[in-house]
Amino acid sequence: MNERQLAGTDAAWQEALARGLPPGSRRHLAVLFAGSPAREALGALYAYEAELQRIVAAESHEAAHARLQWWRGELDRLSASRPSHPITRALLGASTHWRAEVGLLHEALVAADLDLVRFTYRTWNELEAYCFRASGALQTLVAATLAGVRPLSAQEREFARRLGSALRQAEMLQRLPLDAGRGHLYAPLDVLHDLGIDPASLGRGEPAPLVQRFLADWQARVRGELLALPALLETAVERGAQRHGLVLAALYARWLGKSATAKPRAQRRLDLDSLDRLWTAWRTAVRHG
Repeated sequence: MNERQLAGTDAAWQEALARGLPPGSRRHLAVLFAGSPAREALGALYAYEAELQRIVAAESHEAAHARLQWWRGELDRLSASRPSHPITRALLGASTHWRAEVGLLHEALVAADLDLVRFTYRTWNELEAYCFRASGALQTLVAATLAGVRPLSAQEREFARRLGSALRQAEMLQRLPLDAGRGHLYAPLDVLHDLGIDPASLGRGEPAPLVQRFLADWQARVRGELLALPALLETAVERGAQRHGLVLAALYARWLGKSATAKPRAQRRLDLDSLDRLWTAWRTAVRHG
């Protein structure tokens, strides 16, 4: 049985895939519009991302640290073409076009370590470096998968980096009060200090006006970044290949636009309805197809 068949029939793989690409989610829709040849490879990458998030969310830090260490060894086994986990078996079959960049999978492990120890960031640059590890590295592998046999252009690589950063920041904004209340602070401390914002106030249910302005400015900046991403891809070949990322950017920008008009307490629960998601994804795919 080849790797494709093994990955497709293994119950553990199906469970990992369901966590990585929940049906109807923004990532799931973006993968659907990427084209069928790439879907299995993208599913493997998103399943890996979801597995690391699951580990970090575990109640036992000791068990989580041990599991992340196991994954370091598993990535070494992947590099040696002898992986044992259903996700890495799927990644082995998906890595034809990015085998030389398998080290980017380790960047996601570094981000998971930082999440686990509740690392804080003093500046936007430090937060940006974390965002590359947490999402930009994986989006670079996604872009390389979609580029096929040709190498990524400099524009596509920059597109993937900035897309990953914007996605992670959008997710930070959605979860910021919840994460801050649990001791995970993802806002830059020096910026908060300069604005006179107590970091502890970010975990409160109803943020003060000063906090609301800070979050609104951050949200507008991330949305502007998402809307600017298509201009990075200069050719029809690049835009066609990176349709997945363009759809994902449009879905997150649409969601942030609606979130900006919602009350702070409602923002965490706000999402696009299924028809809005499908329409946004289809319209973007057609525009750049």
